[in-house]
Amino acid sequence: MLLLGALTLAFPDILINPGTLTRGHKALKRDCLACHTPFKSITSVQCISCHKQNEIGLQTVAGLNLKKESRKVLFHRGLANNSCVECHTDHKGKWTIREIKPFKHASLSPELKKNCVTCHTNQKPEDKLHQLVKGGCGECHLTIKWKPATFDHNNLAPSDKRECISCHKSKRPDDKLHQSVSTSCSECHSTSKWKPATFNHKNLIESSGKQCLNCHKSNRPKDKLHQSVSTNCAECHRTTKWEPATFNHKSLTASGGKSCISCHKADRPTDRLHQSVSTNCAECHQTNKWKPATFNHKSLGTSGGKSCISCHKADRPTDRLHQSVSTNCTECHQTNKWKPATFNHKSLGTSGGKSCISCHKDDEPGDSLHRQSQAGCGTCHSSSRWKPASFDHSRYFRLDRDHKVSCTTCHTDSNNYKKYTCYNCHEHSEARMAHKHRRISNYQNCVRCHRNGEAEDDD
Repeated sequence: MLLLGALTLAFPDILINPGTLTRGHKALKRDCLACHTPFKSITSVQCISCHKQNEIGLQTVAGLNLKKESRKVLFHRGLANNSCVECHTDHKGKWTIREIKPFKHASLSPELKKNCVTCHTNQKPEDKLHQLVKGGCGECHLTIKWKPATFDHNNLAPSDKRECISCHKSKRPDDKLHQSVSTSCSECHSTSKWKPATFNHKNLIESSGKQCLNCHKSNRPKDKLHQSVSTNCAECHRTTKWEPATFNHKSLTASGGKSCISCHKADRPTDRLHQSVSTNCAECHQTNKWKPATFNHKSLGTSGGKSCISCHKADRPTDRLHQSVSTNCTECHQTNKWKPATFNHKSLGTSGGKSCISCHKDDEPGDSLHRQSQAGCGTCHSSSRWKPASFDHSRYFRLDRDHKVSCTTCHTDSNNYKKYTCYNCHEHSEARMAHKHRRISNYQNCVRCHRNGEAEDDD
């Protein structure tokens, strides 16, 4: 036991040291009693014997003055003498950042909490704004971080008569717009942020004689349209934003003799269709937007002899179907849109001998079912649309009762749907079938007699 005690006193850094000391304390590696009192916890008395609280951040432990740019926050001056161990510890490595616990402003006295500059003298910015303010830092900043900072402008008493420009003179833009307005920034901006800014145009009373162009002269477009209209921008634009702009065409009186083409000559398309119609754009277009445009075909009198193809020749498809029909587009199409188009097949008389395949040969599918079918398209399809198609199977064999099965049950050969067999469900002996059907030469054609699976008794 005595030997163990002697070794502990001789080599404490090996036997009882809980970890590596910081670089600043490496000289005390084997001198535990410099900080520790035997059989007692560590106290701050040993700390302040070397680290003078009023000098922390200004001088080193050796008494050397620190450079101004490397000085730390001087908040140690306001702490109690016995509070070192609340934030600091040791034996956690040579890097001091690992030993520092988070500092809490709650440990400061109420007087220090109100006066941040007592500790943060070196951190106060030297700009003009901070020189003007007199309140505590807590009015704009938090204790956990400086930014984001929010200044409560309500703290500026009315008696102060301070305008925004008093503090924010350097932030005022030097463009022409800001030069023409007052120095009261709050007319457009808020105290929380500069943008988005909204100017209240109602503040410009009519008696002032101000118009939009007094401030927005450089914003006026130089196109032909704006050169021909008045300088009263409010006729088309709003005070919140320029676009979308809506021009009130009702302000153009009929007596003025103005037509659309007077202002919109450059907007008129050069295609063949627009060259053949009048310059009265209102016949097809509206005054708020060009599209969708609707031409009133009723204005084309029948006596004029005009047909669709006179204007829409370039629109006519060149496929085989359209080559075989007349040029009277209205037989299938409407005057407001081409599609959907519906052809009246009743106009094809039966005496004409026309069948579906005469016009729709390219539409016939190439699969085996359609190749073998000798029936007309009308057997399964309607004249209004191809699908859905319905095949009348009852004309050949009624699929009722137990015969509601899939096609492949009877038609085992997918390349020939005319072939079928009943033996997949009806197992019969060849000899028995031959004896029973001795008067029938081709008894393999079951549906010839059994149209619904029942035996016919007339043989």
